[in-house]
Amino acid sequence: MNLPLGLDPGRQGGVYRESWYEIDLGAIRHNYHQLRAHLAGTVKIFACLKRNGYGCGAGPVARALATEGVDGFAVASLPDAMAIRKTGIELPVLLYPGPLPRSAKTIESLGLTVTVSSLDELERWRAAMSITRVFVKADLGFFRAGATPQETSRLLAAAHACSDVEVQGLYAHLSELPTSTSSPANEQFARLQCILHEAEASGTRPPIAMLSSTEGLLRYPEMDLNAVDPGALFVGLVETDHPMRPVNLRPALKAISTSLVSVKRLDVSLGPTPDIPGFRSGMTIGVLGMGWGDGLPRHLPCHAEALVRGQRAPLLPPAHLEHVRIDLTEVPDAKFGDQVLLLGEQRHHSITQDEVAAQWGTDVVGLYVQLRDHIPRIYV
Repeated sequence: MNLPLGLDPGRQGGVYRESWYEIDLGAIRHNYHQLRAHLAGTVKIFACLKRNGYGCGAGPVARALATEGVDGFAVASLPDAMAIRKTGIELPVLLYPGPLPRSAKTIESLGLTVTVSSLDELERWRAAMSITRVFVKADLGFFRAGATPQETSRLLAAAHACSDVEVQGLYAHLSELPTSTSSPANEQFARLQCILHEAEASGTRPPIAMLSSTEGLLRYPEMDLNAVDPGALFVGLVETDHPMRPVNLRPALKAISTSLVSVKRLDVSLGPTPDIPGFRSGMTIGVLGMGWGDGLPRHLPCHAEALVRGQRAPLLPPAHLEHVRIDLTEVPDAKFGDQVLLLGEQRHHSITQDEVAAQWGTDVVGLYVQLRDHIPRIYV
């Protein structure tokens, strides 16, 4: 792993840490331009940075995207929105459903935009704020947040009739329900088009209409409308096996690094060798300064490995809250304090995101969102 000159990756706020994530902001900027090249200049990009920027840090990721020309952001939690504002970014920030009117003072002071999906929500937000900036959300068949197509026109009309409401946009998300009875994407898009036609006719169409997430914009270019809100794409995840728009994405997560906090050779004074796969008498074991409390799988598979001194070494189940064992028998030079990579490249050997996701019992998106916020992030 190559870090910037003078950077001590284990130091955070004056405190040394044994573990960290390496995040490549250059990859995030590259991925943004891969997307921008496929869109008309009139199509705005609202970067979806939910779950702390897909585990990469909402603030630093937002700052990197803002320097490249992104039009705004969308998040589901108030702390993520606050992290973006803390960087000094003044671009629009849309709050997906999540925050409630009891946070209205903070939301209003930060100039954030809330989502409304019903007349009741609209009135609750109006009662808590002096000026309510809103996006109306429509449910096209996802059965999640959003007004039904039948109710969306009524909600738009009510919001436009209020002098203390600024209707900034309308958005929806395509259904991801794993059921054979869900509506095809073109049927959902047709519902949205009907909503927009009615709003146009009544003079209540908002300036922004947004549908496409990462999968949607890569699979259905005709659904761009005048804004898109992808998220996973920026950290290098395609999220579809059938893209109509080819993109060459780079992973934002470069490394998951920890350290050997203990090394010893087993001897007979310890008693019988544990009857657990991977353990044997006379072996050398190390202990890593990460465990399932740091995002590793609680039930570690027998085939999981890490890199020590450029060599693969097996991890030994079971994992513990803040530690996990590693078999160092074939890495005789390994010593206390050595860096260990659970993901990344070390001396021309590598462990990939796909490998780690399989070891952790998830997919690559799941790997990103399982990154823990208490682990420091090193940006390169």
